[in-house]
Amino acid sequence: MTKSVEMQYYEIVENSNSIILRMDTKGDVTFFNRYAQSFFGYRQEEILGKNVIGTIVAPADSSGRDLKAMIDDMAMHPAEYVENKNENMLRSGERVWIAWTNKAVLDKDGRVKEIICIGNNITKLKQAEEEILKAKEAAESANKAKSSFLANMSHELRTPLNAIIGFSELMKDESVGAINEKQKEYLGYVWESGKHLLSLINDILDLSKVEAGKMELELSEFDLRELFKKSLMFVSDRAARKAVTLLTDINENVGLIRADERKIKQVIFNLVSNSMKFTLDGGKIGIQAEKTEENEILVCVWDTGIGIEAKDASKIFSEFEQITSDYSRQYAGTGLGLPLSKKFIELHGGRMWFESEGKDKGSRFYFTLPLNRV
Repeated sequence: MTKSVEMQYYEIVENSNSIILRMDTKGDVTFFNRYAQSFFGYRQEEILGKNVIGTIVAPADSSGRDLKAMIDDMAMHPAEYVENKNENMLRSGERVWIAWTNKAVLDKDGRVKEIICIGNNITKLKQAEEEILKAKEAAESANKAKSSFLANMSHELRTPLNAIIGFSELMKDESVGAINEKQKEYLGYVWESGKHLLSLINDILDLSKVEAGKMELELSEFDLRELFKKSLMFVSDRAARKAVTLLTDINENVGLIRADERKIKQVIFNLVSNSMKFTLDGGKIGIQAEKTEENEILVCVWDTGIGIEAKDASKIFSEFEQITSDYSRQYAGTGLGLPLSKKFIELHGGRMWFESEGKDKGSRFYFTLPLNRV
């Protein structure tokens, strides 16, 4: 004999692997399926007619949230609790988290008569989320402490290094007495290494200041066109040795701008220096700039160098990461030049991004500088 539809639904509900219960507007249980009985530890005859508060729901959860008020409100505003997550309680007293789907059952007058609740245990997921949140908070706290520490180490780190650089320069220039050629050569190594180390320390300290929120813009009005020319002059000797052609295409509408000149100079120098590093002999490097319809300056530093492969794209603006290749291994660094440049541009309210068609296809680094938002 064919089972009735009612019997089929009953079997589905009783054999479900989800908690299924019904309760009236007072929160008294009117139905409790087998899975609910097994999960909470109550037999059906022990729970029917009992209020959910004090049985499967504590009056308040671990954080102090009033769960009794929540159950009362659910009967009055069921539409707000179609989906709900809250802490529940097993018969043993153990606290668990349940994700509920709730459906109001209405009487002939359209008033709430009962609420059907279907729930699934999400305790492990909730615990995992809490652990992730704690780990994130701990990492952020540690990172802030690190950034704050390094940002405050500027004087302590730079002062002795500046002394090493200054005195080695005096000695190699024979300002304090004659030295032989071998001594001059070795002092030159000390001076160059000191300058390189100071540059790395400055990058780390600048990044730490930005992360700690201690980096401030020192705004002034300067000629952006002249800054581009000076930046190319810095690499002109290396360009001549490598037979690299330096090109500029600066629109006439690019001129005076109000920004932090030192930081913008550092950005351009970082981009041009990188292009010089990764452009092979006989290649080309260029700077393009124009004023856009969005009232900002759009700058592009391009080259015909080794390019950027798709697999390395995510590393470009990542701190302390560098692209690994036979060519790039020649150049030591912190991997902070581009991330720091991007942060400097963003401090100005601008954007920075890059484009490359891949290996040996060169690269194009763009940034914008707003003319009225700084």
